Amino acid sequence: MQPGFDDAQRWVEDYTRRVEDIQRRAEQAQEQINSARAHASSADGSVSVVLAPGGRLEKLELTPEAMRLGHERLAETITQTVMSAHANATAQTQEALRPLVGESDAMDFLRGQINASFAPADDDPGNARSQRDDDDFDDDDEGFNRPFTR
Repeated sequence: MQPGFDDAQRWVEDYTRRVEDIQRRAEQAQEQINSARAHASSADGSVSVVLAPGGRLEKLELTPEAMRLGHERLAETITQTVMSAHANATAQTQEALRPLVGESDAMDFLRGQINASFAPADDDPGNARSQRDDDDFDDDDEGFNRPFTR
């Protein structure tokens, strides 16, 4: 064989091994993410949640003590517990992806995307969109932003 051909063949074989390794790590990360469950409990133990991949609420458990919190405090406790589970899910997702992308610009980008997807909704009353009246905002020529009854 020719020396240049041998070098090219080794390069292709090495490249193929690297691509196969990346594919294997990607499949492992995907499997790890798809099977992950994020668990969290409130500080007093009255509320427990389990989130499935994608942040879907899979299980909510309330103890009898939770029912004595009152509706506002119970709602706040549930919300905080779900947010804690989301933080757990974020950490699990980042851990699953770390072997694939390492600590890199790609990981920083993914971290930002993951954190944004688990960020709480903007319920700020100062938000202009939440303050506007439907009659003041109608970018829909068909009138679908209007109520059915008038």
